[in-house]
Amino acid sequence: MIENSKLLNVKGLSFAYEDKEVLKNVSFKLLANERLGVVGSSGSGKSTLLKLIQARILPRKGSLHLNGVPFHESRNNLLKLHPGVSLMSQDFDLDPSISADENIARAGRHLSESLQSRLKGKMLRAFQMQAFKHQKIRFLSGGQKQRVALACALIGKCELLLLDEPFSQLDYQLKQQVLEFLEEVDLAKALIIVGHEPSDLMRFCDRIAVLDKGRLLQIAEVEEIYHRPKNRRVGELSGIINSLSKEEKESLGLEHQLFRPLHCRLSPDGPWKLLSISYHAFGQIGVLEHNSGVKVRAQIPMEGSYVIGSWWTLSQKKP
Repeated sequence: MIENSKLLNVKGLSFAYEDKEVLKNVSFKLLANERLGVVGSSGSGKSTLLKLIQARILPRKGSLHLNGVPFHESRNNLLKLHPGVSLMSQDFDLDPSISADENIARAGRHLSESLQSRLKGKMLRAFQMQAFKHQKIRFLSGGQKQRVALACALIGKCELLLLDEPFSQLDYQLKQQVLEFLEEVDLAKALIIVGHEPSDLMRFCDRIAVLDKGRLLQIAEVEEIYHRPKNRRVGELSGIINSLSKEEKESLGLEHQLFRPLHCRLSPDGPWKLLSISYHAFGQIGVLEHNSGVKVRAQIPMEGSYVIGSWWTLSQKKP
């Protein structure tokens, strides 16, 4: 649940590693308890943005405020972090000399004993950690360490939690369980999560921010990013997208230049030939070619006879 109060204000943020500019004039606001997903290609500045928000590194230009207070007034310069912000990085940050269970308990020591026990129990089950909870961190695999680090981050004390690729070492089934947990649990903190798979973030985030080459291309609610991306690049970085030129759209008699496979409607007989069908976690995707040579990808319903080589009429429908 989002509280209608501004927590984080990022204004005109820029950063460079020596002469290489990584972030360029990034601005956005985050509400208390809001969940923001950040997507973008490798090298787009996603991890750097999180480090700036944690105050691990300082911006070249721009400002950050948490609850209206400038970051430089609250930053711990010795530890190089902001006390109200916690970051789970891709390196993890666990004590290798103690067990998984002890690491989680240490992170949740600010909670009452009953609340800590309840939350820890839920995460041990949801993240499938019961079998190794008493093992020391140094004996765990990378995927097991990632689960422990995520549990520590979620149970830890902070107003704003930053997660950098928290699912990168999880198999598909386990990732679904973790996502279900995140959908259901009330963390009582704001969350910014970086990921490469947009569909993961769209499941439980309130808004999505799309970064490319250090610039913030669009930040909007999930429905807006999915159904109405600002431009082709936003569409490409946030999922499978079809992109037509204005001339192609008009000659094909279609309404939208940018549209997802889900927005396609097929009816028998027409100028579109079904070339192939591939299978995805969310269903079937077909490649269709118009007799003019234009190709698009469309979601293929499970019902009906969709035979390779058959001809179809294609229309679009967006909410």
